[in-house]
Amino acid sequence: MAAPVSIAYTHVHSMRLVAGKCAGAEALAARVLLADGTAGFGFTLNMDAGVARDMAAWDALGRSRSVPLYALLGGTHRRTVKCVNDVNPTIPPDWTALRKGILANKYDLLRIDPFAWGSVEQISTIAAAAAAFDLDIALLAPNAHPWEIQYCVALVAILRGDDSKVISRTEVEKKEIKISNNPGIGIEWSLEPAFQKIQWQS
Repeated sequence: MAAPVSIAYTHVHSMRLVAGKCAGAEALAARVLLADGTAGFGFTLNMDAGVARDMAAWDALGRSRSVPLYALLGGTHRRTVKCVNDVNPTIPPDWTALRKGILANKYDLLRIDPFAWGSVEQISTIAAAAAAFDLDIALLAPNAHPWEIQYCVALVAILRGDDSKVISRTEVEKKEIKISNNPGIGIEWSLEPAFQKIQWQS
């Protein structure tokens, strides 16, 4: 895991989602603890614990510094992010193929699933490459779960393209999502009642 901080403890739990379009689906929720006791949380619906741990590490770093993720990564002052339905395929998580496609002017919009690519650093690298070629980026919330959308919104805020947006495979409830100023990744964990039932180890 490309963690941005040194982690003292990591816990990962499997949980069943109980609300909304993803009711019944399984998610992995991760908690990390830093040496100073700061806790960070992360999740994934694609059952890759590494994604959840990376997200939790960035969340803990933001909380320990009282800075939201988008600001921690030098994000823009943009206050809202567009969220739209998009049925076009995303780009597979293969950096070599993506780089060749960018150089060959293959894309008009980089459709990226951040949960498939796996780490904040990967998204930052893609953002830098896109900026060099004046390409916009759309980040996919593959299941349209509110957690996924909020995490994508935080990441979109670090992208440089004027038309960077969050996309979903289903119709979204809100066309614009407000960027959270809460420290860490800014996800509202109470959006999923099952999260409150997790008994974390001390």
